[in-house]
Amino acid sequence: MSELVFSQMISVSQLQQLLETQFRLTGVPGAILDSEERMLASVGWQDICARFHRCHPVTNARCRESDAYIKAHIDNCPAGYVDYRCQNGLWDVAMPIFIEGRHLATFFTGQFFYDDDPPDREFFRDQAGRFGFDEEEYLAALERVPILSRSHIQDVMKYLRSLVEMIAEMGLKNLRLNQEVEQRDKLEREAFFFRYLVENSRDPIYVLDPTDGYRMYYVNAATCAHFGWDENILLQTRVPDWDPHYDAARMSALYKQLKQGKPARFETVHRVASGALIPVEVMAGYLEYEGRPLIAGNFHNISERRAMQAALREREHNLVEAQRIARVGNWSWDLFGQLQSASEECWRILGIPAETFAGSEDMLFEMIRKEDRKRLRNAIVKLVRNRQPCATEYRLQQACGEELVIQDQREPVFGENGRMTGMVGTIQDITDQVRIAEDMRAKDLLLLQQSRMAAMGEMISYIAHQWRQPLHLLNLLVYSLGHPGNGGGSDEQRQQAVAQVENLLQHMSSTIDDFSNFFRTDQGPMPFDLKESASKILELIATDLKKHGIEIVFDAVDGLLVTGHGNEFSHVLLNLLNNAKEALIDKCVAAPRIHIHVFQDGGKKIITVRDNAGGVPESVREQLFESYFTTKENGTGIGLYISKVIIEKRMQGSIAARNTGAGLEFRIEL
Repeated sequence: MSELVFSQMISVSQLQQLLETQFRLTGVPGAILDSEERMLASVGWQDICARFHRCHPVTNARCRESDAYIKAHIDNCPAGYVDYRCQNGLWDVAMPIFIEGRHLATFFTGQFFYDDDPPDREFFRDQAGRFGFDEEEYLAALERVPILSRSHIQDVMKYLRSLVEMIAEMGLKNLRLNQEVEQRDKLEREAFFFRYLVENSRDPIYVLDPTDGYRMYYVNAATCAHFGWDENILLQTRVPDWDPHYDAARMSALYKQLKQGKPARFETVHRVASGALIPVEVMAGYLEYEGRPLIAGNFHNISERRAMQAALREREHNLVEAQRIARVGNWSWDLFGQLQSASEECWRILGIPAETFAGSEDMLFEMIRKEDRKRLRNAIVKLVRNRQPCATEYRLQQACGEELVIQDQREPVFGENGRMTGMVGTIQDITDQVRIAEDMRAKDLLLLQQSRMAAMGEMISYIAHQWRQPLHLLNLLVYSLGHPGNGGGSDEQRQQAVAQVENLLQHMSSTIDDFSNFFRTDQGPMPFDLKESASKILELIATDLKKHGIEIVFDAVDGLLVTGHGNEFSHVLLNLLNNAKEALIDKCVAAPRIHIHVFQDGGKKIITVRDNAGGVPESVREQLFESYFTTKENGTGIGLYISKVIIEKRMQGSIAARNTGAGLEFRIEL
């Protein structure tokens, strides 16, 4: 019992009855206070103190002085008690009550006179006058104060202390007995609880006896279920019976470690009743029970964890392989430009081992071409400022001297407080893709040139058609001007003829300008009008279409401007019109017609070219835009492919073909 409390050892009501009986027998007033100076019981206190001395500030101060003196000397009194005559003229006595050597209570008596020191009535009369007490009542109270002998007081004090201490000690024994019973009941409840907990735990729990060849000393129901054996069988088995990895030396070292107070955790396998081997993680610790050294612990099946670990390893391997094949590495940086982590592919791309990398962006920038460093720095600054992902390309030189083109993509990482803590991203070696793209651009340019050359033949044919009639008229006009006698007419008529010649020559010159502009490649993207561009192409081929009886329906909205290479768009339109013309001629359509529609749909500018030549098989339609695919006997297979390249790559639009029932329609969206 850490703290003894007097009121727990003795009944306060019985203590009060004891003091009252003692007062009736001896006439000695008394009170008992606990160690906190709380009044537990009292009897017989005199009116002279209660009604007078304790009610006046001066006399009350004298009472407190008496209390303080007794309190200061109570623990050091050779006689076993301390007495003190207060300045108010009465005696007070206090005696400590000890239980098992500890001062737990104090017995007080007082407000009396010793018979060898009787009261001085004049002293009290004078006190009544000085402090304003009613003299008659005050002296009457004085008469009621008991006069006792010193021996009587000593006998009463000793008797009462012995009686109280005896009662308190008996109460203490009863208290301790009750507490022991309660503690035993508590331990039994706890033991039952923990046994129930162990018995019904879903985790297998075991105890081994090292002194009996590591035989099972205890198993719970979960252990029996794990092994597939009942308790009686399991308690006869030893570690080698169910652990094929058992090693005597290793087991001895493990036991020594456990005895040193160092718990162990390890993985092994268990052979169960079915013969299957189950991977388990085992926890073990040292235990002594009834003087017997034991090993106790638990284990759990880690088959699922092993499977997950294997799957994780496979995913990690696949990720590494995927990064190796795609030449993509991932890494993370803090806000101070320090590398936090990087995948294996990062080091392969950088061409250096991880241990030689300084760990900061400074070394990365040293590997980047000087003219590309600013681009990456600006991208990182923008990411930090705007908290938005960024992507940039730069050229990087490996330690071996090989130069790579890198695609660097990063995005911010935020903490729980919403503050940016760093960056994560990827680097990809796109050197091969860049080279392939450059090769493709070169190929497209070559095909475009081939297509232009093919178109040039068509254009020359169209120009020849357009020049044939003007040349015939020029011949007649020149002849008439040169032979005025043959009907050359008057000067006015000659001037009119000259004006006609000039107009014809201007028309032919503009035709040459259109032809030259059509094949120019030195102009950058510029705004141009779709209707105007389509009109010029129609003017060039109108004569040829008319010769074959092909009707042109041109429906165009004014003011639809797009930005791009106008001559290249004209090239596309010429390809589509030529394909439509040839399809109509080859299929001998009775009333051939080409419909050109230029309009706007939402934010898109739309151009459609539709014929009534019956369309194409779906298998053919799906291959129309492939390079070198053609259904014509002398076709090159590059016209529609180049058209797709121009619209989609150079003008960021789209082109598609569909069968309408009457014929084939090409739709361009810009």
